[in-house]
Amino acid sequence: MKFKALPILCAVLISGSLSAQTLTDVINEFNSGVEKLNNQEYEVSVEHFNQVLAMSQTVGDEAQDMKTKAEEQIPLAYYRQAIVFMKRKQYDNAIPYFEKTVEYSSLYANNEDANSKSLKYLPQLYMMEGNRAWKNQSMDEANALFDKALAMDDTQYKAHQGKGYVAMDQNDTETMLNEFNLAKQGAKAANDAETADKINGDIDTYYNKFITDEMEMVDPEENDYSFVIEACEKALGANPGNPRALYHLALIKNKMVEYDAAIEYALKALQYESESVWQSAINFELGSAYQNTVDYDKACEALRKVMEEPFLTSAEKKMGSIPGCN
Repeated sequence: MKFKALPILCAVLISGSLSAQTLTDVINEFNSGVEKLNNQEYEVSVEHFNQVLAMSQTVGDEAQDMKTKAEEQIPLAYYRQAIVFMKRKQYDNAIPYFEKTVEYSSLYANNEDANSKSLKYLPQLYMMEGNRAWKNQSMDEANALFDKALAMDDTQYKAHQGKGYVAMDQNDTETMLNEFNLAKQGAKAANDAETADKINGDIDTYYNKFITDEMEMVDPEENDYSFVIEACEKALGANPGNPRALYHLALIKNKMVEYDAAIEYALKALQYESESVWQSAINFELGSAYQNTVDYDKACEALRKVMEEPFLTSAEKKMGSIPGCN
């Protein structure tokens, strides 16, 4: 983005007039600000323009025009400095200058274009810096930045996604789910299926570790799966399409001799599972359940779809024990 250089104003001297000399000082100060602005010394230019405002108060009405011109340049200088930082990808430095652009253009009721563009850039920059802070484990800073994005634009659903990740890292499950639900609602409204799927996948990952931990702690002699079932139910409460939770419930129901329930969970798990090894695991449980309900045709159909170890060898043995399945 290129900016036009401002012309230097010429001072008109009136001999012997103290007020004219003071007005000349105001004009000279303004010209110094213009020179710094044209040289891309934006912060220094603002200092000169602020000095123009202060001097204009002393000079009075005849300096009103210079005061107005200085007020016009202050938000513009901040905006130009913000753009410089943004082009350098120094977003943390750009933010305060965009904020000052909005503040002073609103205060002086000018530079509507710079104001509008700053209001457009700021929520996006808050989001980017919020994600940076989260990745750097600066959770309070991240939340504050996401909140700023939402305060400025409540359609920034990815800010809710960011707040969900912060809550996830803090093991604040209630806040995590609330923020993720808001993010998914926003993603749905924006036809952003990719973000919704990403959130569901991250929710699944979060809960699946609890399922795995509970499975590892099951006493093989007692076979008490109540804690695993509870973990699976929580996972499905957060995302009804969690394939690993559905798989584990199918496995458990087979062990509990509840074959119809095992079939129901396995069929549903296959609707959502995309990884080959887990598809094999699900089909093995499905085939086992069908075998135990003496539905041999469906048992063979499911077991033939088992393609990955460590399930393939066991599936082949099962097929060898089912009439007509070889």
